Amino acid sequence: MSGFLQQRYWTNLGWAFLVAITIVPMMVLSFFNHPSAADDFCFAYMARDYGILWSTKFYYDQWTGRYFACLLFHSTPLFKGWFWYYQALPIVYMLATVGSVYLLLGELIHTSRAQKWLISTAFLVLYILQLDSIVESFFWVTGSYTYALPQILTLLFWVALIRSYKPENKRIKYGLIIWAAFLVFAMIGLCEMFLLLTTGLLLCFMGYRLLFQRKLDWLLLILFLEAVICCYLVLESPGSKIRQGSNPLGGNLSFSILTSFKTAVMVGIKWLPLTLVFLVFWINWLSNKISHSSLFSAYVRIPVWVGWLVWAVVVPVLYFPIFYGVGIESVSPRIHNSVYFFYLIGFFYNVLVTMLWIQEKWNLGFLSPGIVRVLTLLSILVLPLLIWKNTNVRMMASDLKNGTAAAYSRELYDRYEKIRQAPAHAMVTIQPLKHVPRSLFLEDIKDNPKHPWNDCETKFFQKKALVITP
Repeated sequence: MSGFLQQRYWTNLGWAFLVAITIVPMMVLSFFNHPSAADDFCFAYMARDYGILWSTKFYYDQWTGRYFACLLFHSTPLFKGWFWYYQALPIVYMLATVGSVYLLLGELIHTSRAQKWLISTAFLVLYILQLDSIVESFFWVTGSYTYALPQILTLLFWVALIRSYKPENKRIKYGLIIWAAFLVFAMIGLCEMFLLLTTGLLLCFMGYRLLFQRKLDWLLLILFLEAVICCYLVLESPGSKIRQGSNPLGGNLSFSILTSFKTAVMVGIKWLPLTLVFLVFWINWLSNKISHSSLFSAYVRIPVWVGWLVWAVVVPVLYFPIFYGVGIESVSPRIHNSVYFFYLIGFFYNVLVTMLWIQEKWNLGFLSPGIVRVLTLLSILVLPLLIWKNTNVRMMASDLKNGTAAAYSRELYDRYEKIRQAPAHAMVTIQPLKHVPRSLFLEDIKDNPKHPWNDCETKFFQKKALVITP
């Protein structure tokens, strides 16, 4: 018993340390977050001056087919002057990410609430450590609507789908189906990446039921048909046609496929070292559970090759929309962030499937207890070095310790006040920001008053012009 308590003590201590250097700084930084000059003020002034519905339709017709994203863009409380929303939303995203992983984990493994919370939080820790861009993860609200939000909704969709098949949920089955149908509508209308992910996985689920269980699943078929209709609304929108035509490589199929797989391999190798360290802890935890088959649901008892094949195809396919739809060769960090999210989900899910398959088919452990203990010890020794060198940890610590984030927030509040006090007919000259926290800052207005960011912020504050001194 004393050995168990000691092991639990060190586990909890290590978990608390990781949370303290990743999630806690992210939440503290949230209190210094502000609307970005990139897009945020544009949507706010349009919603205020032209109405949410008109503005939504305007963007749908002129720039993008993301119908649900356009609605959320223009529903921002910023048009009411509620800047606090930009401090609250990143915290909501982090809590919702942990919560959605917790709910999905509960449908796959029957374990205690404390252990599910610990694993879900550890997932967010690993996600934060290897984010390609912290500011584009949860802090830039416009970007978060199209990537962070549908990530969470995707996990909730899987949970709703699983629960709708449970006999004990018979009384609420139709409520779960309606909720799942709404999530399909929302996810596809938020981003083209999730258009492919949602329709592709529904097709995989239907194919699995048909090939391995000899059953045509009418619920999955109905949801798939709904997804096809939603895809039509996105892809055939006037805005999508305009955007696709803005680059000569847009719509180039061979270029898009090759570049997607090449990009996935390159970033996958980059993500692998730290992922393997956390994998050892995952194996260590599962090794104590894997012999109790009753703890695992039927959704982790699939052919091993099926899970790994779907994962190996889905990860590169998530890059496909940006190459095919826009035709650019570089990938924005927020896209890497989102692909990484599902890279982790699929990777750790398939390790679970593999371990369970080995245990139940061959009555063998995935690794011997001695090897697991050695690997765990090595991981504990290696992890501090990886943490110490981690760019995101250093960035957040620097922005908080040096007071950069707090000073940045004060500067912006002073700037807002100066703009408000200026006459409506005046051109307001603004000093460049002296404090720029890399974990929060995306873009500022320019020295050209006709630049779109300047124009949007000018109209938001209802002034003649805003310009930043060179």
